[in-house]
Amino acid sequence: MRYVIVGGGIAGVSACEVIRKKDPKGEIVLIDTEEHPLYSRVLLGAYLVGKIPREKIFLKTESWYEEQKIEWLRGLHVTALDSINHHVALSDGREISYNKLLLASGCQPRLLGEDLRGVSYLRTLDDADHLLQLLREQENNTCGFIYGGGFIACEYLWIFYHHHISTTIAFRGPWFWSKVLDAQSGGMIEKWLQKNGVRVVPAVSIQKLLGQETLEGIETGEQIWESTLLGVGIGTTPELHWIKEAGVQTQEGICVDTRMKTNIPDIYAAGDIAEVKDQISGRSLVARTWTNAVLQGRIAGANMIGGSETFETVSSYSMSILGLDAVFIGDTSRKAAEEIIVEGTQEVGIAQHFIRGGRIVGATLVGRSQERSPLTKAIQEKKKELL
Repeated sequence: MRYVIVGGGIAGVSACEVIRKKDPKGEIVLIDTEEHPLYSRVLLGAYLVGKIPREKIFLKTESWYEEQKIEWLRGLHVTALDSINHHVALSDGREISYNKLLLASGCQPRLLGEDLRGVSYLRTLDDADHLLQLLREQENNTCGFIYGGGFIACEYLWIFYHHHISTTIAFRGPWFWSKVLDAQSGGMIEKWLQKNGVRVVPAVSIQKLLGQETLEGIETGEQIWESTLLGVGIGTTPELHWIKEAGVQTQEGICVDTRMKTNIPDIYAAGDIAEVKDQISGRSLVARTWTNAVLQGRIAGANMIGGSETFETVSSYSMSILGLDAVFIGDTSRKAAEEIIVEGTQEVGIAQHFIRGGRIVGATLVGRSQERSPLTKAIQEKKKELL
């Protein structure tokens, strides 16, 4: 049996571990766009503020792949999938046949249309190394600019604050994480950022980067901001074109059932690229969290060798906005909610409860992280009453 795993991140490696444990003789081929062994993406910020050394980021050694008898194809990506003849085409021209295939290639950051020295993204370890070099190049008059209002923007806030960089944050929505949070929650975050010395500029988009080879400024509409260091965090997107062409069903991600199976026999998907029919909310959800990637990778690996495990969990993730906690639990789609109940004030913290079918299906918490566990339990148990 030959198992081919597309994606060397935590979802793909988690699948490899389960497959190797349950099928010691099976052939495993892992196709990885990166050159590094598995590392923790969630620790990149800690590395950049000096809390942990670079070597502590890695979760596997290079020798681990050989020890596990995994053929690790580094620095390559898939360009085409032939689901009828069971093979994938690689960027180096090779074709790799499979009996079972897992698509776990994750997402890529959305990029600006132009680039200058001083522009940074933060998705991979190479991105982190590049940002660290940029930080070392900066002088005392560093002007930091962050473009985005989500998780990666929070990482940049932490990094710039640690390095004593004067910071402006701008985002396209009316407030931070405006697709999910209400105006009160967004206002609370804005006041907190301003209290910590951050200039907040909502409802703008970058029109142009200023400078010849090195960043000197940023133009947003009629406003020009001096900037020598730009952190971009405007979301991620999966690469789906070659997957769609093979007949695999996709929407926001690759559509899978609770066993991580796609609509094509012998093809599975897991991690950030997967869109799972959620048994609790009843909707198809993309939940791009580290924990989900681990669980989905393990379930996909088990089922690729004949298992029947299912994925059912209340997804949640949290972030620290310069010390202010924000938590997202379950299905937080404003469009899908029949009712959104807001509790609290900016002084004590704000909670949103997303209601559908007479019960709570999701929640957001800003400054009220102590409610995370009971709310998660209420959603898991499909309770109709609120806390």
